[in-house]
Amino acid sequence: VELPRVRDPPLGTGQLLLVCIVLTGCTGLKYATEARPLLNSTAVEWTEAPGTEADEALRELTSVVTPVPNNSIFGMRPTVALHNMTKEPKKPKGLRKFLKYTIGSRPIYLDTLPVTDITAALVNRMNNRGYFGATAYSSMEQHGRKADVVFAVTPGLPYRLRTIRMGDSTTTGLDSALASMGQGATVHQGDTYHLTHLIEERQRVADGLREQGWYRLRADDLEWATDSTVGDHLMDLHLRVKAGTGQPKRTAYTVGSVTVHGDEDELLPPLDSTVVDSVRYVNYLGMYRPSTIVRGVFIRPGSSYSLMHSDATQRYLNSYGVFRNVLVTYTDDSLRTDLLHATVVLKPQKRYSLFSELNAVSKSNNFAGPGLKFGVRDRNMFHGAEQFTLDLNGRFEVQVGSGSGGNYAYEIGIKAGLHIPRMLLLPFLRTVRNGAPTTVFEGGFGFFRRIGLYGQRSASSSMGYTWRTNDRTWHDLKVLDVSYNNLYYSSDEFNAFLDENPTVRRSFEESFIVGFGYTYTRSTKKRIGQRHWLVYTLGADEAGGLLSGISKAFMGPRPEEGYVLFGERFSQFVRVRPELRSYNTIGSRNNQLVTRLLFNGAYAYGNSTVIPYVKQFFSGGTNSLRGFRARGVGPGSYVPEASDGLLIDQVGDIKLEANMEYRYTIAGRLKGALFADAGNVWLLRADPQRPGGDFAWDRFVSEVALDAGFGIRYDPEVIVIRLDLAAPLRRPDLPAGDRWVFNDLEQQWSRNLILNFAIGYPF
Repeated sequence: VELPRVRDPPLGTGQLLLVCIVLTGCTGLKYATEARPLLNSTAVEWTEAPGTEADEALRELTSVVTPVPNNSIFGMRPTVALHNMTKEPKKPKGLRKFLKYTIGSRPIYLDTLPVTDITAALVNRMNNRGYFGATAYSSMEQHGRKADVVFAVTPGLPYRLRTIRMGDSTTTGLDSALASMGQGATVHQGDTYHLTHLIEERQRVADGLREQGWYRLRADDLEWATDSTVGDHLMDLHLRVKAGTGQPKRTAYTVGSVTVHGDEDELLPPLDSTVVDSVRYVNYLGMYRPSTIVRGVFIRPGSSYSLMHSDATQRYLNSYGVFRNVLVTYTDDSLRTDLLHATVVLKPQKRYSLFSELNAVSKSNNFAGPGLKFGVRDRNMFHGAEQFTLDLNGRFEVQVGSGSGGNYAYEIGIKAGLHIPRMLLLPFLRTVRNGAPTTVFEGGFGFFRRIGLYGQRSASSSMGYTWRTNDRTWHDLKVLDVSYNNLYYSSDEFNAFLDENPTVRRSFEESFIVGFGYTYTRSTKKRIGQRHWLVYTLGADEAGGLLSGISKAFMGPRPEEGYVLFGERFSQFVRVRPELRSYNTIGSRNNQLVTRLLFNGAYAYGNSTVIPYVKQFFSGGTNSLRGFRARGVGPGSYVPEASDGLLIDQVGDIKLEANMEYRYTIAGRLKGALFADAGNVWLLRADPQRPGGDFAWDRFVSEVALDAGFGIRYDPEVIVIRLDLAAPLRRPDLPAGDRWVFNDLEQQWSRNLILNFAIGYPF
């Protein structure tokens, strides 16, 4: 939202006094006294840094110090002040409780900090890291009604691992198998003793043994025997089975029979049973084809018990999305002590359901407004766990911050989708076990109208596949993606604009898009609690190549007006969309520094000289350059005519963007952010109506737009409500050498600020 320009009168004495009172109240010191000061800060410091993993150890020690002081902003504690000024709620729910305990935060006083317990815990954590001679002490410094506490830690010398031994290779059975688990060990000779690493290694070994048939064995049945008497701060380790471990836990089990209850009903007896691929399938209601279910069962008679196969079965069948519960259990054989019988029980959801959704959405193009969707879902359309959905949707939107015509829009559409939990025509992907590979058919038809400007109708259909090769890698392949867009209405103003911009007109005229696309996404996050990880995406799509080849084969050389499909010219282009995101956790409060770098490029060739308008790129908006309105940047240094203000021609074939955002917790679910964005769009081919819009290596850096700002977010872990206030720092539409706008920002700050309201994080 572009705020109106307000001329601020100078502050009078009374106003200045009022400001001082308000700021004083925001300190959160209302009930703090010198006898009971507010805990202002805590810190953990080394008297001498440890020899290894000093930063990681300091983060761990800092996390021990609880409760943590209230967050402050420039010495202010607005959430504490809100808590103090809000009366105690009389009801368990309501606005008063929300203000006092959800947004507001209780003041943390010095006497609530258990100093003695924390000091002992710090020594214990250092012992767990091999520093058995560590010591710690605390000191406090008080400033009026605030107090700071510092914990000082002296680590001493660490113990290192001299030898590591597992099991006993001279025996048979569990001890021998335990000895073989030394390959692939995560702890090694010469490492510093670290209890967490040893616990993780013990879990790895236990999981590996369960994978080989030791069904009843758990990590707690193994123990590290330690010998620290060898001297010179060295230690010998031996991982062994605990004494007294019973024979059932020392037995390797084989799977006997495998029974699947595919649509179990607690009130009805089974109808019949059949054997599919050595698995007995019990049928209750006749809902599913047995082959559909057995395809997701990876446990087979005669194989050793495998924890991996059990987990893969649950993940795969749950990914169908039609079961409310998937349970895998094992029972002992009545005669053989080393035999287990596997049972898989599936609890289906109701086949048919109606759904409706009333929402308010803010898009990246600054359009926001209410929407309504309602439809029907069939979770077993062809008795193979296929999900069919049909929905009607409508939306009315207004472009906040727009001062031009066409800032109101509505949309009406119908959409159908069919998700089949297998790979039609691509059987080689049936071995994927991290989730059911899915064949997706989608189709839809709709109308979009920007009131006072233009109306567009569209139809689309696609066939594609989605699958995961592991927990961190996703694939989305569209083997056929067809869409048709038609400008069925245009106002005189819009027609005049198109007449003056023939390139933009052509981007609206090319109606048919027939092509394919592929998106690859991978995350480097391996576990919950990982502090640093990357997510990179590579997307590409092509349109018109196959049609052009067929047309050339049957029609000969391309005519001047281009090849057509059903009397309409079709588009021919290729697009690439790589993107990289980096997530870095900072400090003990789990604040995050998140960065994003993306490059989007499109090239029209053959049957086209311009990319269809719906496939071009733009900058600005709630998820892009937040200091600019959507389509308010570029292309390049192009300056649109002030008279049109349509924001239609500020699109391009190339998009470069970089974003950086520091996210931190203010209190509870209330989050804050500081951010900066940079980027622009450019044209691959020069357009006389958009001078300066084409990409050039010698000037594109000087045409990068830059903004910065801060945001407030409310995150109840279901949906994120976001407010970002940003201002442009560099504008490429100004003359070269005069594009930094610090002076304008200072003198006309109210005209330069953009307020973005959105749902969800920007990236």
